Amino acid sequence: MSNQALIESVANAINAASETSPNRKAGKARLNAIFECLRDRICLFEYSPNTLLREAELAAEFGVSRTPIRQILQRLEGEKLVDIKDGVGTIVTGVDFASLRDVYELRLKLAEIISDVSPRNPSDADLDIINSLVKRATVLRETHDLAEFWRVQNDRHHVINSLIGNEVLRTIHDRLYFQTARVWYGIVDQMWAEAIQELLAELEELSRAIRSGETRAVALVSRNYIAYAMSRFAQYFSPR
Repeated sequence: MSNQALIESVANAINAASETSPNRKAGKARLNAIFECLRDRICLFEYSPNTLLREAELAAEFGVSRTPIRQILQRLEGEKLVDIKDGVGTIVTGVDFASLRDVYELRLKLAEIISDVSPRNPSDADLDIINSLVKRATVLRETHDLAEFWRVQNDRHHVINSLIGNEVLRTIHDRLYFQTARVWYGIVDQMWAEAIQELLAELEELSRAIRSGETRAVALVSRNYIAYAMSRFAQYFSPR
């Protein structure tokens, strides 16, 4: 997705929120949209590691003051996607492969308990989303589009994340996904056919799991895919 497309997406989210929500909710939706836009840029390497993010430039780009941009950058620091250094500014972090291996292992454990802590049972609406993602992923067999791969993966993640009823677990589950996402997308280009095949297989299994109406079935599918990603991650970054 281009920078302009991301900015337009932010604008659309802001407009939709302002038309249907009180000012406070609209303001929160606006900040969330900018946060997600910057997170996407980092995870898709539009902002490569060690890039300096300037508050004034981002504020001008999104038409807000520097205060909300500073808040958003602090959120990104909490996600370990940037590092805020006194006297230097906000720097996009590099990738610590040893630490990310630990994150993957924790994601694997969290997936095992998704259905144990106040889960929401999957709905027909969830099934419709997953089935639409199957169609979009099928197109990727013929179209090498990393940004669309990212969007499909994100939409899949959001469906699974929304089934977690416990707010703390849901927040941690979401945060850890994005900590590992940019490493995964960094190697997808080099294993495109396999990645699309595995994505389609996961989506089709998720569709069957959702039709069962059991969150536990969805959790098992998610766990298996994380285990696959861990395996490919280890193979790719193991010493040669």
